[in-house]
Amino acid sequence: MSIVEDLVKGVVDAVLREVRGKRARRRKRTLTPTERLSRIEKLLRPASQQTSRKKTTRTRSATQQKRVTAKTAKHRKSLRTGKARR
Repeated sequence: MSIVEDLVKGVVDAVLREVRGKRARRRKRTLTPTERLSRIEKLLRPASQQTSRKKTTRTRSATQQKRVTAKTAKHRKSLRTGKARR
């Protein structure tokens, strides 16, 4: 019985050693001089202020203004009438 126990114990130890082994480290790629320079320049450059992506009414053409006005007017009216009243 001791031979079987020794065999099983050896197999279990080998499996555990394999599972618990050190994980491979991922290495970062070193930057080229031009990449390094562009990163430094980007950090030194002042941050540009983010502009709103929402479309303003001034940028719309006359026909689009009429269309949007009509659409929102219908929508507002539907909110005021019927079962959809809030």
